[in-house]
Amino acid sequence: MNMLPGPAQAAAIGLSIALPLLLLGYARIAATGGSGRRFRLGCVSVVTLYAIACIALPGERHLDDVLGGIFLLATAMMLCYVLFSLLAWGFTLTLLTSLVKAERPLTLEQWAVAYMQGGDLGTFTHNRLKLLVGAGMVITADGRLTPTPRGVAVARLVKLVRLSTGLG
Repeated sequence: MNMLPGPAQAAAIGLSIALPLLLLGYARIAATGGSGRRFRLGCVSVVTLYAIACIALPGERHLDDVLGGIFLLATAMMLCYVLFSLLAWGFTLTLLTSLVKAERPLTLEQWAVAYMQGGDLGTFTHNRLKLLVGAGMVITADGRLTPTPRGVAVARLVKLVRLSTGLG
C-alpha cells in the first residue's frame, strides 16, 4: 500500500500552498480590481494550472489521483476564502479598526460617522458593538467608546495582515 500522493495530488498540494502567494502577487497589481475579483482570479489561475499539470505531468493518469487532487484544491480554496473574506470584508474588525484609527475616545454617533464615512449605522452598529464589548475589545465609559489593550492589539494585527496581503 502506497501512502504517498500521486502526481496530480502532489500538484494540487503545491498549488494549494501557492494560492495565498498568488493572491499576494495579484494584490500588487492594481489592474486586478477589488478583493473579490482578485480572489476569483487567483482561484481560476490555480484551477487552470492544475488542469495544465494534469495534462503535462508524465506517467499514467489515474482518475482517483486527479479526483483526489481536485478535492484537495477545492478544500484549500475554501479555507483561503474563509481567511481572505474575514480580512477583506470583516465588519466587526473594520468597526474596531475605525475606532483605533481615531486615536481618541468617540461617542457612538462619532464612531458611526467614522465607520460609515458620514453615514448612520443604526441597529447594525449596536449589534457589532455588543460583539466587541463581549469579546473584551472595546469598553464604554461615560457614553464614550474606547478600545482595550486587547482591541488595539487585534486591530494592529489585522492591519499588519491586511498590509502584507495587499488588502489595506
